[in-house]
Amino acid sequence: LKPAFSTENEYGFNVNFLTNYTLEYSYSDKSTSDQIMSVPLSAAAGYRNQWRNAGTLAGQTHELAIGAVLASSKDFFWRLNVTADRTRQKITQLNVAPFLVGPSASDANTKIFRIAEGQKFGVIYGSRWIRDAGQLAATIKSGKLNGVAADYKVNEDGYYVRAAEFHTVNEVPLKAYDETGEALTEIGDVNPDFNMGISNTLQWKGVTLSAQFNWVKGGEIYNYTRQWPFNEFRDPVINQTGKPEAEKKPTTYYSAFYNNFDSNDYFVENGTYLRLRELAVNVQVPKAWMAKVYGLSQFASARIGVIGQNLWTKTNYSGYDPDVSGPGGGNPFGYRVDYFTYPTYRTVKFMLDLNY
Repeated sequence: LKPAFSTENEYGFNVNFLTNYTLEYSYSDKSTSDQIMSVPLSAAAGYRNQWRNAGTLAGQTHELAIGAVLASSKDFFWRLNVTADRTRQKITQLNVAPFLVGPSASDANTKIFRIAEGQKFGVIYGSRWIRDAGQLAATIKSGKLNGVAADYKVNEDGYYVRAAEFHTVNEVPLKAYDETGEALTEIGDVNPDFNMGISNTLQWKGVTLSAQFNWVKGGEIYNYTRQWPFNEFRDPVINQTGKPEAEKKPTTYYSAFYNNFDSNDYFVENGTYLRLRELAVNVQVPKAWMAKVYGLSQFASARIGVIGQNLWTKTNYSGYDPDVSGPGGGNPFGYRVDYFTYPTYRTVKFMLDLNY
């Protein structure tokens, strides 16, 4: 193996204006050649994988930072900082045949990201269920379904099913194929539209309040943690209490989405979230109070406070935590995959800061 070699061009500017405002922007164009990757081998080799200098990965990143002092007086100070970034990467050269990777090196079912020359990095691959007339026509033309379009209809969930099986115990969703009979296709993209951090710091006399928010807009998550219970009928959607009797589905309808744990678009979810990453309040202890507390009078100053982390999250994601990244899977990449990972801990800490 040789060390990977990276070249990067970066451009940017920094502007201070109206005394209390700053604006920074940077753009970077980076290319890493001889990228070290674990690539699959032929079974005849006696090994499954081998580390190689296998290709070149190019990426472009935009970064923006805005700072503003919104108020400043003898007793009150307020500063706001906003940072944002957006990254896109592409495999521009590959020395081996295209292959799939995923969050678990030992589980072939989770290999859902395609490594191929010209491939945008972070695109999820899997199968789709038929939800529109175009998909139905292509699947019939491929020979994977018989008959004509009139033999199929859309059910209450928006999926095409066989008309003869609609509202029966045999009703199941139908998998989509292209005209060549291939089911594997792009089903999602983990790349967010942007990431943003918003921090506020307010000071009033001896009291300081700070809050930090993280906003991830867009990008999709593959939810393996939800897919697995479909095999055991343990997802809330299978509890059909309150549904009209005619619209209730058999358990086999939902187990079809399990799909042998292979990736499919039923478990691709929007990964947008807004999180209160940290909230902290601390207070300067008055000198008069310090003098009354045994042992504190020897210190020049003291502050007490409380710090909370991950206290609140707003998201439509159905899993425990939208801030996910699957394990490495033997490749030097991160995956936005919910693969039985623990959610981020919510913590509360107390602080005592003493200065001589």
